[in-house]
Amino acid sequence: MKKLVYIFTLLLLIPGYSLLRAQSPETLFQQANGAYQNQQFNQAVNFYKQILSQGYESRAVYYNLGNCYYRLKQVGLAVLYYEKALKLDPDDPDVKYNLELAGLKVVDRVDLPPRFFLFDWWDSLRNYFSLYQLCRLVASLFILTAVLLVIWLFIKRDRVRRWLVTFSVIAGLLTVFWAYILYIDGKAVMNHRSAVILVPNVTVLSAPDEKSTDVFILHEGIKVSLDEQRQEWVKISLPDGKSGWIKTESLGMI
Repeated sequence: MKKLVYIFTLLLLIPGYSLLRAQSPETLFQQANGAYQNQQFNQAVNFYKQILSQGYESRAVYYNLGNCYYRLKQVGLAVLYYEKALKLDPDDPDVKYNLELAGLKVVDRVDLPPRFFLFDWWDSLRNYFSLYQLCRLVASLFILTAVLLVIWLFIKRDRVRRWLVTFSVIAGLLTVFWAYILYIDGKAVMNHRSAVILVPNVTVLSAPDEKSTDVFILHEGIKVSLDEQRQEWVKISLPDGKSGWIKTESLGMI
């Protein structure tokens, strides 16, 4: 009986002991940074991935992982983690710069056909604000519209009331416009999936079958859109309209 009590107590203590031994994300982050500064890039990768394995993610961890893989000359993984960092912080200039730097080492170049200038202007307008900034902008415009209307209710002077109506209409229209931009951008983010090729090269096929026709070849580091998935196969596409099927094992999901 005493042995059973001892074993039961020991089993209760083991999880607590393991938790005490588990290093905090802050400690692992410091160790990873130290390893990176000492040019021990593989060790730094191990520490950063331990942080991710604990369920934590941040722009800094992904960015630093990208830097490690860039130093290790693993372009695909470098691009993948820079893209993950950019997804969390779309306006970060350091991430953008390093992503462009890594992109210079990617073999494939996607030549986009010329577009009508209004389409470029519309895309620039949509991408001017991040989703978080758009949420704040729409909320601020909505509050401004409501405040102007409330003031209008209590002001008696006709001239001031006309100005308040004018400004509230303008603020209301801007609220509707940017809310629409927020809606279509949010929907695009929810529906769009992308990935990065991680293998040195992969042959894109015309169908999800190894016996199907070869369409073109992609190389490590190129970013692709994911359109459809069938078991271990996924249909990918490029911005220039090319598309085909490859196995998911060749990809790293952003």
